[in-house]
Amino acid sequence: MRKINLFGQKINQTKILYLIVLVFIIVIGGYFAITEIKTNQLEDLQAQELVLQNQIDDLLESSQLVTYHEISQIIQYLPNTYDQLSIINELGFIKNLSGLALATNYQLSFDQDAESPFAESLPDTVNFTKISMSMYVDDPTLVLDFIDNLLEQDRIYYIDQLSVSYSDDGSAMVQMDLYTFYNEVNVS
Repeated sequence: MRKINLFGQKINQTKILYLIVLVFIIVIGGYFAITEIKTNQLEDLQAQELVLQNQIDDLLESSQLVTYHEISQIIQYLPNTYDQLSIINELGFIKNLSGLALATNYQLSFDQDAESPFAESLPDTVNFTKISMSMYVDDPTLVLDFIDNLLEQDRIYYIDQLSVSYSDDGSAMVQMDLYTFYNEVNVS
């Protein structure tokens, strides 16, 4: 190896060694610094996850419980007459309330002589009406709002079947079969 460069100056071989050691120390220090930063971030995220899980658990514990009743227990609350126009108006209101006002090909069909969707036998005065509904919607998540709003109504509805068929453009075809009931008794 040469000991003198082209200009006649002495070449110092140790400068390269110092430079290699300095780069090595920087790389090792950077590795440990990044590892420490990432570990701290992971611990923060785990703490946030624990806080969120506790909040979810608290909300689940504090939310109201849904009580399901047998049809025979709520028979006295059923309407006495069947009014198709009020059902059409109510379903239209619920559709608009749920953000589905722009749904296309909205169709309702009624079967007033439907069989009971329940295995439990009920009095002969209880009549069932099957309502088949179909529509195309741009935002399929609004169907959940529709169901929530439907269940909040005074009229009792039973959702028998719900199918959502998604298309490539993000819209969906929604088909739903639901039942409503009335207790045909004479109230004097």
